[in-house]
Amino acid sequence: MKKILFLTKGHQASSTRDRALIYSDLFKADKFILRHLGLSKNLINYLKALIFAPYYDIIFLQRKLLNYPYFWLLRLLSKKIIYDFDDSIFLKSDGSISESKYKRFKKICKKSDLIFAGNAFLKKYAEEYNRKTFLIPTCLDIDKYNLKTVKSKKYFDIVWVGQKSTSKYLIQILPFLEQAKKSISNLRLINISDVNIKSDLITIKNIKWEENSQYKHICSSHLGIAPLAQNNWSKGKCAFKLLQYTAAGIPSISSNVGVNSELIQHYKNGILIRKNSDWEKSIIKLITDKRLYQTMKKNCLILAKDYDFIHNYQVMKNLINNEL
Repeated sequence: MKKILFLTKGHQASSTRDRALIYSDLFKADKFILRHLGLSKNLINYLKALIFAPYYDIIFLQRKLLNYPYFWLLRLLSKKIIYDFDDSIFLKSDGSISESKYKRFKKICKKSDLIFAGNAFLKKYAEEYNRKTFLIPTCLDIDKYNLKTVKSKKYFDIVWVGQKSTSKYLIQILPFLEQAKKSISNLRLINISDVNIKSDLITIKNIKWEENSQYKHICSSHLGIAPLAQNNWSKGKCAFKLLQYTAAGIPSISSNVGVNSELIQHYKNGILIRKNSDWEKSIIKLITDKRLYQTMKKNCLILAKDYDFIHNYQVMKNLINNEL
């Protein structure tokens, strides 16, 4: 039986839930022994990690860019280290290199035994320093989106799921949603996040993000949107919200960047935006073209099956057994 110690940002982080803890039951079913410590803002857990490390076969370090003195100690005490990351953690939010973060990232990559990168863009950076870098996409439990929900007959609901850090992308395209409202009078924006957004021109329903309630709100919507900036930071994103929309069987409209442009087949399971005016045109197109909407809906469900976490787990387990 192998013992794995997960070191993450903590339960509150989406990367912790979707790239580490989501596999807990599957690991346990295969007789792995697990322990999880959230490091962010928890000095005691930093100490515990060093104490526990020698007694575990694998340290699964998820996303954290530990300072080198601490990582050096962890490396000294650990048998094997897997480094997992799903964002451009070595970049600034504008897409430029952060020298301090990149320095930490480089050292962690060099000293890890195995690296799991969330997409091909991220993999390219990590494999420059460690040949044992493998692509493990961020996946989801598609059964959680298999809900019987009632979609509003009064509104055509466009849903966005995100965090405070990404809400700026939604705010940037809000004028184009407001413009679409002029043609589609029953248009409504469903904002699932921790940020309240207001508009005098389009109805907005702000829903506080909660792990268990998000599924019904996504599934009861008609259309998902995923705006992003055109920079390297966005290329590091793993398109999780797009996967959520597809698992719920709702077509998406997305910025044409990074993994988003790989997942969406233009006019088959969604629409890619190439210029800002496309937001308004695409929304109107999907509302008025019923046949196209239904075709995209079916194709979304097909795509979602390829990103179910059970399949992903088998790939991960094989790598752990064969590459460590």
